[in-house]
Amino acid sequence: IRDVQYGASVQEWHSFEILFYLLSEMVGMCEALSRFAQAAPANHHQLLRGLWAMIGRASFSAAPGFDQIGDRNVNIFDRSYKRKQRDRAAWLLGSNDPLLDPVTENLLDRLQDCKRTFPIALNMGGAVEHVRRLLRGRGGIERLITMDTSCDMIKKIMKAETSEENDIVTDPKLERLYIVADEEFLPFKEGSLDLIISSLGLHWVNDLPGAMTQCRMALKPDGLFLAAMLGGETLRELRIACTVAQLEREGGVSARVSPLAQVQDAGNLLTRAGLALPTVDVDQYTMWYPSALELIQHLQTMGEGNAVSQRNQCLKRDTALAAAAVYQSMFAGDDGSIPATFQVIYMAGWRPHSSQQKSQSRGSATASFADIEKVFISSDGPEV
Repeated sequence: IRDVQYGASVQEWHSFEILFYLLSEMVGMCEALSRFAQAAPANHHQLLRGLWAMIGRASFSAAPGFDQIGDRNVNIFDRSYKRKQRDRAAWLLGSNDPLLDPVTENLLDRLQDCKRTFPIALNMGGAVEHVRRLLRGRGGIERLITMDTSCDMIKKIMKAETSEENDIVTDPKLERLYIVADEEFLPFKEGSLDLIISSLGLHWVNDLPGAMTQCRMALKPDGLFLAAMLGGETLRELRIACTVAQLEREGGVSARVSPLAQVQDAGNLLTRAGLALPTVDVDQYTMWYPSALELIQHLQTMGEGNAVSQRNQCLKRDTALAAAAVYQSMFAGDDGSIPATFQVIYMAGWRPHSSQQKSQSRGSATASFADIEKVFISSDGPEV
């Protein structure tokens, strides 16, 4: 901290911000501020001003009442660059994928737990091709609208659906529509959809609360929002390897893996979006690869490459080789293959409707704890 002098370079301040946020994640924002202020000399006013500025940037978007829909000023991800990644993934991704297939299958299984049908459904972003292929009549869908930011991805799906080798062509009752649009700006009028499905697409949205609020508004009353997105424990091995390699070769760290939502945030997101009966569960998938190179290739094939706005667009060869070596030495199995963890958060919520079950108001109970206690007290024996 004392090395950060007045007039420090942008690179020095960037490293300083990273250290501050790492400490705030471990001990909390207020405690981190207190420790940094104690360590800094009294005349380092710029350091303290920088601390308050960073806290303001971190907390301003979360301030209550800042935006009814969300925070459109957030620019964590480069959406234009992500669209280009998905354009490339449209022609790299095969018909089957060892990660996207099981995640999508588990997500669609939740439709079988619902007794009602969903005539009009939106298949939104992420693994849109896998949702279309694995739907197999679940949910009683009559009209399926497929939406993606990538025009090439939509073209690929349309081409696949006209192929005679595709089983879904045998279902003449299903009407299919296609649209190129962004999840952050849904082009649907209020109350027009019965079901919204998003498989591994929402973790690249800048304004996630706003996007989910728009989903709720687009749903009809008692409509279902069903989504799966990657959680914060995803690719933790790769994060560690990249951090160690960059510290060793470059003397600092930069964002190589995008920030992801934590499990405890998922329920808050559903509630903030105004969805009723929120349900959240987590699953973890461990994929094995011959080396880090195959892992990176698979991420690019899925369109899951790094798209952080503040990313370092130049990766040095020495750093990349060092990261692969660190990954291999720290996490390799007995056979030499390396694991990659993917944490998937499944979310479900309903647009509020009068027919949905609701909790009773406070003070409406008809039995007291004293009455319940009497049930567990034997007339001849001791209390249970």
